[in-house]
This record gives sequence, structure tokens and C-alpha cells, in this order.
Amino acid sequence: MITVYIYTTGSVKEVELPLNLDSHSNIYTHKNAKALSRYSYYLLTEKLKEFGYDPTLITFDKKGKGVHPHISFSISHSKDYIALAIRKASVGVDVEEIVMDEKLNLAFKILTDEEYDIFDRKLDKNGYLTEKWTQKEAYGKFLGIGLTNSVLMTTVDGFSFNIKGAVVSVYPKENVLMYYNEREIS
Repeated sequence: MITVYIYTTGSVKEVELPLNLDSHSNIYTHKNAKALSRYSYYLLTEKLKEFGYDPTLITFDKKGKGVHPHISFSISHSKDYIALAIRKASVGVDVEEIVMDEKLNLAFKILTDEEYDIFDRKLDKNGYLTEKWTQKEAYGKFLGIGLTNSVLMTTVDGFSFNIKGAVVSVYPKENVLMYYNEREIS
């Protein structure tokens, strides 16, 4: 079972973090990205505490992926959303606002031939492209390698859903318990 929390970023506030997370959030130089990162880690620490896990045990591997010795998690943030996935085994999550028409030219770079054929027939090309992008991003996080060329050129079928102009994808595709601003939606 994967538990996914989606939050709107209208509630982002300045927060205190454990030292291990505070120093990691300083990798962002843009003020808004740094604030989103800090608040994402704050939400994670609160959820880990609820589940009975110590957030001060989080470390970061060479690629910057957060690792906890007893639980797996994945965090994503976009302009208006934060997504957090928690699972006993590896998990990946991504949230992105649906791409605009001017970004549709990215399709040939990120879709396999099979996916591009489907994309070409879709009426909602923006939604499909965003869904495939977020599925691949979640898959790369699940593997712990990020969005590499090998991930981009893989057909991925994760769990995805649209929420108010954005797409959230989770990998692997299994039962998901979802919360939106702390209210269960699944």
C-alpha cells in the first residue's frame, strides 16, 4: 500500500526543520523552490512522526535522494502542489501542472515510439504528455536514478490522476491511499 499526500502550496509557511533536512534544503537557490523544498520536508517529518518513524534518521545518497532506514518516501513539488508518497518499499512520486501547447514539442524527446503513436491520436495531448512525463519521473525516483535517458526511453505505466490542472503519478502501480490537504480522497 502506498500513501500519497497532495497539498496545495497556498499554505506554505516558514518552518523549523531537523538539521539533516535543513542543510539539504539549502541546495535550492531560487527562493520559491527553497520554500517549497523546506515545507515539503516539514510535511514529511510530520507524517513520519505520525507513522512512528524518526525523521532525523533521513540521510541523502550521492544523487541527493532522501533515504530512511525503516521506510521509503518520495517528494515532488511544483508551483501549486506538493506530493508526498510513503511506502515500506521503494516508491516514486511526481506532480506537474499540465503542460501548455508550447511544450508539446518535447513529446518526441520523452515518448517512446509506441507512446508517441498514442500521443498523436490523443485529443488532450497536453494531459497525456504530462501524464507520461510524471510517470517516468516517478519511475526514475522509484529506481533511485532520476530522470535519465534510459528512463525516458522506457514505456512506464504508473498510477496517475488529474487534480485541478495538474497530474500526480506514483510508481509502482499498486493500491494507493490518497489525501488532498489532509482529506482522504480514495
